[in-house]
Amino acid sequence: MLENIIGSSTVDYSTMMGERILPFKFELDLESSVLYPEPGQCQKFCYDIQGVGRDSLQYEDLNYFVMGICKDIVPSEINEVTVSVDGNPETVIWGENVEIMEVDNPDVYTGCGGLKIAFPLNKSVGRMKVCISLKTPYTVGQVNVGVFGGSTAATGMTICGPAYGGSIPCHSTIYQEEKVSVPVKVNPYASTGKPKTTCCGEPVITQGNKCTDNCGSCSFTITQTLRIEIPVKFGATIEIGKACVQCGKASEKECDCEKGTEEIKGTVERNENEVRDRRFFGR
Repeated sequence: MLENIIGSSTVDYSTMMGERILPFKFELDLESSVLYPEPGQCQKFCYDIQGVGRDSLQYEDLNYFVMGICKDIVPSEINEVTVSVDGNPETVIWGENVEIMEVDNPDVYTGCGGLKIAFPLNKSVGRMKVCISLKTPYTVGQVNVGVFGGSTAATGMTICGPAYGGSIPCHSTIYQEEKVSVPVKVNPYASTGKPKTTCCGEPVITQGNKCTDNCGSCSFTITQTLRIEIPVKFGATIEIGKACVQCGKASEKECDCEKGTEEIKGTVERNENEVRDRRFFGR
């Protein structure tokens, strides 16, 4: 089957849990795509993107996504990019809503290189179709899809695309060590089968009342050592906070750029660091 040849044809970021979720599902449209063109045909990849979330604060609308493509693909190699949102064709403007992000200079929020498609999409009812037509056929393989919306970025899931023998990785310049803990409670249980009584030897008949002192029941304890295997998956999402600015005093006089240069520079550098910390690790 074709699915076995090309790998995964769907990406579903709604399954990636976190404080903020980008609930968008990507699916390769095999009927509209031309993965293995005949002579004279252009190779074509078409994707359906669907918002599958709910209208709540936990879910974010989509601002854009970055799809990994072969690093050798330049704008001149792309014959056409078409985008429709909710059934309405959109105007593609290179450098504004569609552009190629170099692997060495990736998208700032997702950390991904590839083809950036910047058309907003609603988190619960949004529908988008994107088709990418290439002049030269490339090897079909798995490429990364990075998504960004609101203040959240998510990457790591792959879909069939023009990989040229390998996927385009996402590179991030932000690193944070996290210790993730999860409580596990083990509740023991035991179940017994139907008891079976077996006579051991012949009964002994004794004249008179010869009952022993323990005229109730017999008790005993069964102990069993258990080995418990608990599979646990860990992951993380990235949330980006709002940028801020420190305003100086307004004046009609021209700024004296030489005065207090070192002090101002130090203040700006500290503020930039504070903004970066808030942007990537808090809202």
